[in-house]
Amino acid sequence: GPALEGVVGRKAGSVPGFGYSRAMKNAGIAWDEKSLAAFLADPQQAVPGNRMPFAGVPDPEEVAELVKYLKTLR
Repeated sequence: GPALEGVVGRKAGSVPGFGYSRAMKNAGIAWDEKSLAAFLADPQQAVPGNRMPFAGVPDPEEVAELVKYLKTLR
C-alpha cells in the first residue's frame, strides 16, 4: 500500500506512483477521523469497488485506536 505518513488530511487515492483502484481514485474523500474510521471498519462499504483485500476491523475500540495512531504519522 501507499505510505501512511500524512494520511490524515490527504485526499484518497492521491499518492503518486501507487496503483490505486478507480474506485479509490474517484472516491472524493479527504481522510479525516470519520472517513478513516468508516474505511477501517468496512472498506468495501466506505469505498465500494476498492481493491482492499481486507474485511475490516469489527471492534469499534480497535478502529478508534488505529485512527489515533494514524494521526501521529507525519
